[in-house]
Formats: sequence, C-alpha cells, structure tokens
Amino acid sequence: MNRRRFLAGIGGGVSVLGGYAGVRLADIRPYDPASPTGETPRERIVAAARHRYAADHRAVTQVRITHDSNGAAGYDAATYREYHEHSRRRHTHVFTTRRRPAEHVPNPFHGLFGYFHWGTADRDRLPKTSVVHVTDGEIRSSWDAPTPEAGDAPNPPELGDDGISAPNSEPRSGMNGEFVLPHQTEWAERDDGGYEVTAPDGYAEVVTLPASVDGLRDGCRVLVRLDADGRLSRIVDDRVVTVESTDDNGTTARTVGYRIVTEFDQYGTATAPRPTGDVETTLQNRLASAGTDLSVY
Repeated sequence: MNRRRFLAGIGGGVSVLGGYAGVRLADIRPYDPASPTGETPRERIVAAARHRYAADHRAVTQVRITHDSNGAAGYDAATYREYHEHSRRRHTHVFTTRRRPAEHVPNPFHGLFGYFHWGTADRDRLPKTSVVHVTDGEIRSSWDAPTPEAGDAPNPPELGDDGISAPNSEPRSGMNGEFVLPHQTEWAERDDGGYEVTAPDGYAEVVTLPASVDGLRDGCRVLVRLDADGRLSRIVDDRVVTVESTDDNGTTARTVGYRIVTEFDQYGTATAPRPTGDVETTLQNRLASAGTDLSVY
C-alpha cells in the first residue's frame, strides 16, 4: 500500500433518481438544534461543547509557541480551520504549519487528521498545508495541498497533486476530536464573564492531550467564553508540557509551551466547502461511497 492510499484511509459516482435516494445523495435534511443550557458553569460548558455536534459552525485555531527549552520561542506556528455543516453532514478541515520547533515535540492539534498533518510537517519543508473533506460516504484528502498566503483562507480550499478520494465506509461525525472533553472539573468564573481551570488535574481532564506528553508543567490553564446563546465563542489553551527522549547518553526532558486559541463563529450559517482539484479514485470507491450515503440516511 503506497503512502497516498495509506494517508487517505486514515480518516476513516452513481446517478440515482427520485425519492429519498436523490435527497440523501445531495445531503439535504431538516436542521434546527436547540441552544445549549446548564445550571452550573461545567454543565453550560459541556452542553456548549456537545452543541458543536449539532450546529453548523466554523472554528479557527491559532497555535503559538511560547516556550522551548531547546530553542527559539515566541512565534506563530500553525493554523487550523474547520468548517462543520451538520445540516448537510459535510465537514472540511484545513491545517497549515508555517514554522515549528526542531525535532520531536507534541502535536498541538486534537484528532487524527491533526496528528497526521503535524507528523508529516517536516521543519525543513515548511510551510505545509493539509486538506480533508468528509461526507457520509467519502473522504477527500490532500496532505500536501497548496499553502495560501499568510492571512488568506481560500473558500473552497484547494487540493494538491496528491489528492485522493476514498469511501467513508464507517461514517463518523467528521468532527475530528474535542476541544473540551466531558469532565467533572469545576470552573472558576472570572470577572469578565469567562470560565477558567488552572489546577493541573482539572486541566488534564478538560483538554485533549497527545499521548507523547510525559508531564504537565506550571502555567497550564484553559479559559472558555460562551456567547449570549450559551455556545462556545473562544477557548484559550495555555499548555506547558514535558516530553522525554532517550538515547545512548540517557534520558533528557524538554519543556515546550503553546498558546492554542480557537474562535468559534458562523453558527447556523457556516458551510463546509468541497475542495477544488482532481482526486485519484476508482469506480469501486465511487460505488462504495454512494452505497454508504444511501444506507445511513
């Protein structure tokens, strides 16, 4: 199995006339999620995080390296844009890394797509952009997509020459992971209306941490803001972690700090654009995608 087919498979036509089949293949369905509610800050935050699985919205994440015990720090590293159109069961993910620390450091993104993007972002070949588009029946991906100019966000994004289409045989939500995990931690309410967790144990309950993290250091905190309708508006994740490496000279520890800021908007109006560009696929894959589209209606 070559690299392109392997990467295409990690996320996971036919003309049909009439009735439910035509509607389903167009991904058109009713949609009107209720606003999230809760009595306590924790209940409100968990409800807001769950609401992301029902409401169309956009999330834009900026990653900044704030500390590195082995090198330079104080620079913007990466951007992650995600578009979720639940009303049509479509999801688009765009990762761009422009700079990153040398050698191995923990992945700042949650989810499998982010793991593969960060893992293939060679420091000597930056910038790097990856694009993934998910529907019930299909995953379109390009791990070496064209990188837009800084500050630009082409809509729709563009696939690279490695673009490939694979059937999504076991339909998932397309959300690619959690900003806020289900948890039992209590939140402190701030004077400015935000909610904050600073205790290390509580922080570890709330955020998604990569497996490569060997320890948390002082300075970890997560700050959440909700909008007037109780939906997620902004999350600031200040993350200071230790990663250990072992060689012939013994084990050494490295400390890396991140500021991961995510803004949520376009509730009820966001669309998940299908990327432009050609994809490699087969008739068998197209048939499998169409069949899955129909079976999960």
